[in-house]
Amino acid sequence: MSHHIYTTPGFVILSKPYGESGKFFLIFTRDLGMIGATAQGVRLSLSKLRYHVKDYSYNLFSLVRGKEVWRLTGAKDIAKEKIINPENRKLYVLILSLLKRFMHGEEKNEKLFEIIHNLYAFLSRKENKDKKELIEYLTVLRILHCLGYISNKNYFKDMISSSIINEDILNNVQIETNHIIKDINNALKESQL
Repeated sequence: MSHHIYTTPGFVILSKPYGESGKFFLIFTRDLGMIGATAQGVRLSLSKLRYHVKDYSYNLFSLVRGKEVWRLTGAKDIAKEKIINPENRKLYVLILSLLKRFMHGEEKNEKLFEIIHNLYAFLSRKENKDKKELIEYLTVLRILHCLGYISNKNYFKDMISSSIINEDILNNVQIETNHIIKDINNALKESQL
């Protein structure tokens, strides 16, 4: 009996030891949503897969559906850029941690994936020291809106209509910071996340 192999880009949200030499991964994928997957032997020094499944990495994953959990059968680097700046990496890890908290169950969400992918790409090529908080507010607002925790409001329509990050959008975020923070806090309080 052959199994269908799904190949999709994704972000490793977390990993933990599984069995004698395996690992369990939580991966946010473009085509399958947030999934749990295991990989046997990935902690062994001979494993070729181990270099492509580090926490917070962005890669192309090959997966097979198991009875209870996905099995990771392959992975390869697809990111041309890497988040090197420690400050940018800190923000990126924070957003992925929040994503884990917000998402429950497997459900494909291409718009949400695009938001995270564009954040990754933006942080990979920019320093953004003075804009870090604005990028965080914008991304959290987009995630909460995409997941239905925040409804459309006129003041941030332009900020959520796209998933790209640029100076014009960040300037709008700066102007509306108080409204955005208030809406984010209300959404988190009401959702009890």
